[in-house]
Amino acid sequence: MRFQASRASVRRLIAATAAGVTLALAATQALPEEPGDEGASTAAPVRMSLRANEYALGRPDAPVTIVEFTDYQCPYCRRFEAETWPLLKRDYVDTGKVRFIVRDLPLQIHSAARSAAEVAHCAGAQGKFWPMHEALLASDAKLTDEYVLQQARAMGLDAQRLSACATADRYDAAISRNANQAAALGIHGTPTFIIGRSAPRKLSGERLSGAHPYEVFEARLKELLAGE
Repeated sequence: MRFQASRASVRRLIAATAAGVTLALAATQALPEEPGDEGASTAAPVRMSLRANEYALGRPDAPVTIVEFTDYQCPYCRRFEAETWPLLKRDYVDTGKVRFIVRDLPLQIHSAARSAAEVAHCAGAQGKFWPMHEALLASDAKLTDEYVLQQARAMGLDAQRLSACATADRYDAAISRNANQAAALGIHGTPTFIIGRSAPRKLSGERLSGAHPYEVFEARLKELLAGE
């Protein structure tokens, strides 16, 4: 399907070799040895634009927005998905307090991450972004054609259509746009979160890097929601 390098993927890899080494080192340094070791979020506010067609969960008018930059091959992203996300979703997203947005940031140190991001977008074209997002971040997920097709069939997706979409690099520009914005914000590791008060088409908040436990998110969210 998509986990064997296409010609476009090879060209990107060759073109990015020199810059990729630097980015890979930066990404490695940005990841904590253990989730939560980085402690508090950065003090300087991060300002970013939002789009109308974001992959988002929660009320569009929720008072707080969280944007996660994720990599489907990142072990810390998988830990956040398994340990923190279910509680965050239950207590804040499902209750209308938080709108949660996902943007992909496939790191060059992870060979299957960009292909997986393509698959997630292609599943989104069939209305199944979030189930595929969850499947790709499962702790036992194997990012192979066989695994993806198995998950696609279980979700009721048109597997042939999914495969054709992913192979065609149809969402390459969208993935690059997400990655470029992350770089412009100084984000080089995953998962990284921007947490702040909601505003139309923009977000001004603090950056939180690493797969922190639920309590870290809860403390910040309580501060932001205190005035509501």
